[in-house]
Amino acid sequence: MFNHYRKYQRYSICAKAFITRQDESVSERLTTQVTTISQGGMGFYANESLEESTPVLIELLTSEDGGTEILEGKIVSSCSTGNDYFVGISFAREISYDRFVEIIG
Repeated sequence: MFNHYRKYQRYSICAKAFITRQDESVSERLTTQVTTISQGGMGFYANESLEESTPVLIELLTSEDGGTEILEGKIVSSCSTGNDYFVGISFAREISYDRFVEIIG
């Protein structure tokens, strides 16, 4: 029924990211654990709920030697998982296929 719900397939990933809200009310930088990623977005765990449609800047740590990918996006979901929240982000621009393969490689 929902086979074509997403444009891109999600992949499991274990990466750290810093999320900075880009709205005027808060400019706090959150440290998060990314668990899923696609060319169009990512999912991560946070210790607080984030409001849908909030614009964010993402600094995704792509390698243990300090490589990073800077992305812009917006919050599309935030669901309680007990003590934490699973948050979904949609990227403002899709990651190119070649760069995406490097990130998940």
